[in-house]
Amino acid sequence: MYRGFTVAVAIPAYNEERLITKTVETMPDYVDCVIVTNDGSTDSTLEVLNRLAEDNKKLVVLDNDQNRGVGYTVVRGLKEGRERRMDLVAVMAADAQCDPSYLEKMCDVLIDEKLDYVKANRYNNLDALRAMPAFRRIGNVVITIVNKFATGYYSIFDSQNGYGVFSLATLDRLPFELVGQRYDYENTLLLAMSVINARIKDHPVPAVYGDEVSSIKLLPTIYRALRVLFVGFWRRIYYKYVIFDFHPVALFLVGGLLLGTIGFAFGLVLAGLRIFAGDSPSSGTVMLAVLPFLTGLQLLLTALILDVNNEKRP
Repeated sequence: MYRGFTVAVAIPAYNEERLITKTVETMPDYVDCVIVTNDGSTDSTLEVLNRLAEDNKKLVVLDNDQNRGVGYTVVRGLKEGRERRMDLVAVMAADAQCDPSYLEKMCDVLIDEKLDYVKANRYNNLDALRAMPAFRRIGNVVITIVNKFATGYYSIFDSQNGYGVFSLATLDRLPFELVGQRYDYENTLLLAMSVINARIKDHPVPAVYGDEVSSIKLLPTIYRALRVLFVGFWRRIYYKYVIFDFHPVALFLVGGLLLGTIGFAFGLVLAGLRIFAGDSPSSGTVMLAVLPFLTGLQLLLTALILDVNNEKRP
């Protein structure tokens, strides 16, 4: 228990026989429950966990019937913490990349500022950031920038970092059905949080890389993340600005896209006629393309400004 609050840590584990022991044994003493979910590992991860559980009464071992993906596994751990009515439920990786000494500080921020979720941000420490592989650092930056527009959390960075802590009240409201089951977990989690207007704050932590070997492929990962964020953006707009509370953002966004597309398409037609047919459109005809395009652009910028101002900041 920490400051009168019960604390659980949910850990998804897949083929982590080498590092799971270190991860579990370095948990702070105030953690009341360590929930490790084995995601159909093909190595001896489950056997190692069962041996650890014999001596560690805080350790709860769950086992997926097959490999379900990191998103499914994290959500299962979060739901287990919720069912046990733990006041604070954190998520850490099983490969010892999440420094447990920062959990206390993140809990303090969550409690003192009455937030819904406090997330780790590795981009505040430039010296420690150099330990992160360059391809992963670049990929994270690209996806994070797109994530800001998709989720509406413009003040949040390092969106691909799953290390964080939730309040029980947040888990009770969170639409878990919107959270992706595999590596799109971090992006879809923030999208789900935006639907309920959750208050989120970053907390600086160092980047930790040691014995772990990454199998992430940069380009396929970026493509998959961008696709998920594109779909998630429209889902967020639909839920947040149409279903739950109709807002001018939705109207400006749709109107801006419609007018901008019409103006741009008509402009291409006029340009084609000028280049290939030699026809010179009149000033009035040109304005029929320019005015819808500029009006649409103005509406899109207005929608963006309203969306930024509508962020639930701490």
